[in-house]
Amino acid sequence: MKTMNSKDILKRIAGQFGYRIINDTSDVTLKRMLGLYDELRVKPQDFLRWDHSLANLASASHLRTLFAELNPEVLIDVGANRGQFAISARALGFKGKIVSFEPQRGLYGTLKTLANKDGNWVVYPYGLGDKREELELSIYADDTFSSVLSLSDKAVEKFGDLVSVTATEMIEIRTLDEVMSAEHLNTGSRIFLKSDTQGNELNVLLGAAETLSNAIAVLVEAAVDPLYVGAAHYFSLNEVLLGHGFLQAGMFPIGFDKRRHTLIELDCFYIRQSKCDLAEQAGATSV
Repeated sequence: MKTMNSKDILKRIAGQFGYRIINDTSDVTLKRMLGLYDELRVKPQDFLRWDHSLANLASASHLRTLFAELNPEVLIDVGANRGQFAISARALGFKGKIVSFEPQRGLYGTLKTLANKDGNWVVYPYGLGDKREELELSIYADDTFSSVLSLSDKAVEKFGDLVSVTATEMIEIRTLDEVMSAEHLNTGSRIFLKSDTQGNELNVLLGAAETLSNAIAVLVEAAVDPLYVGAAHYFSLNEVLLGHGFLQAGMFPIGFDKRRHTLIELDCFYIRQSKCDLAEQAGATSV
């Protein structure tokens, strides 16, 4: 009879009480997966939470893959909020320069503190668009909804108190090309562009033609059922990016209408055509 070691004994005892011992890991994606396991297993009927959580995890995993395989030098974070995306990018392996844009005055200081600690991260207090102008920013109770566009009646009904307006600010809008040129980042840099501006993505892209020519990948939050009045639909964003020589590289559903079981938003990844060609050639060579 095989002698059981202490680990086997502990696993057997835990199994008798309905538990499983899982080895610890330093991998950030696996850690998130284990956290989701603990969260979702106690809510087996909360299907919307399952869909949303797993799609976000898949999107983050795909982002890590693109960082590893494309090796971008500059990450442009448009709509930085409190720096959630930049912090996640660092955890997922991005080691280059981060350039963040966040016009909310109440969040700019928080971002500057994070950037100073990072040492390779700069923050600008501008909104981005297709031209220089000043616009009114509506700040909502959940400030991740804050936008220069107005929420639709349907969105207000759906999100309730989360989207009550708590303040408004006049913000300065610039084009991405203008800022990147002034900072000498639009020449020779391998750029990864992320834009999440609550409905203003199309104007961001229209003001970024030169930057897009140096970008190797793009991530945009695209609306299938827009929450904001005047927001561009996914199809419009897709047309612009395909026109700049990008191909679709991943689509992950991140927002759902629970009552109608319909899709609201997607994380849409794009990669430059030439990078796809190089990857295909490398694959053919290795066969």
